[in-house]
Amino acid sequence: DKLPINIYFDYSQQLGNTLLRSHSMHLSIDIIGDAFADIYFYLEADMPTHGGDARLTQPVHTVAGGSGLNTATHLSSLLRHFWAESSDETDRGTFHVSLQTAINENDDHGRLIVDHARKHQFSLINRRFSNQPSCFLNFKNSTNMHRRSEEKSTGHCAVIVSKGDRSFMTHLGCMGDFEGSHILAQSIDPTGGNINVSSRRHVHISGYYNLAGFWNGKLANSLEDIKKVRGTEENPITISLVTQQDATATWDGGLVEVLQHVDFLILSEIEAQKIICYKGESKGDGKMPTLLESVADFFNEKSPKTYVIVTLAAKGAALLFGRKCIFSQVTTEVDSPVDATGAGDSFAAGFIYGVLSCSENTKESTTKNITDEELQKGLKWGCANGTCSVMVQGASVPPSKNSIMQILDR
Repeated sequence: DKLPINIYFDYSQQLGNTLLRSHSMHLSIDIIGDAFADIYFYLEADMPTHGGDARLTQPVHTVAGGSGLNTATHLSSLLRHFWAESSDETDRGTFHVSLQTAINENDDHGRLIVDHARKHQFSLINRRFSNQPSCFLNFKNSTNMHRRSEEKSTGHCAVIVSKGDRSFMTHLGCMGDFEGSHILAQSIDPTGGNINVSSRRHVHISGYYNLAGFWNGKLANSLEDIKKVRGTEENPITISLVTQQDATATWDGGLVEVLQHVDFLILSEIEAQKIICYKGESKGDGKMPTLLESVADFFNEKSPKTYVIVTLAAKGAALLFGRKCIFSQVTTEVDSPVDATGAGDSFAAGFIYGVLSCSENTKESTTKNITDEELQKGLKWGCANGTCSVMVQGASVPPSKNSIMQILDR
């Protein structure tokens, strides 16, 4: 039988620091989703016509990517820059970021992702199913090498950038076997092992539509178990989900069923339009609802307890709840954006950080009472991080602390 294998690089901050008080806060953020090797092609002009040719402005290069990996990278950076380096030790504590995904750690793309996790200091939990766990491979043995060659590869994605727009072509590889039932709930650590430290725990689902093994109730069952088994009344778990593009163009996958366990749904303007089948048709009174009004109505009917965040590219983001837009945030204008790839993942990381790090209400907030301050701070940090990310080439390259601070100050 195939068995899951774990690679676990533990970079959680140690709780033994004598500067920590008993009321210090531990942030535990578990990201569950996709990780790919992104192969970038920067076109000089338009996409080539069928059977045609096109010039590239720079050599083809490969970097670690995928919605889950991008989000883990940006969150780890934000926490190291702004949470761990806070001068107010009474309001700050420790943190831990982990990514559960599926890669083939034996191939070049898998090793690239492993090295990236080490470099950016987040834990990597590999939930690949394999007939031959890598720790028992003898690379000089021809029989084992033959078995190794039969394993599915790490997923990889061709990212084609033309005139600021991006198109993607993805080979799922072993990511296609990743299912909701494979999620390792035991890794969701409440306090880093220290019962005297308060904690806030968050689970983020990245790239839902890239993970067919999560569809039609498979993820919903796991999230229900996580909230019941790992969460408590005093220490609840919040959950967010990013949809991503749907290569099947069905825009379903049982998403509505999952939302009953999701506190924050984050999606782009285009994704929202596709999911609700928005056509801009007028109602019976002759009035034509806007996209945001239609999105608010749709998700309020399907999952009234879920906050819906719609990213609006250069226009910012809107937070919808109870059939209306309750908060919005504009972005700082960028004169010459470098690369918009992964801006949505950067926004998601900033939003999660903003909500969890809300200093005034951190210790009192629960999933039953998410404060306005947390929501507004989430939008502010999401837009700031997303804006800074388009000024850096590469979706998994976090912006500098100074660039984020400059945007926040404007």
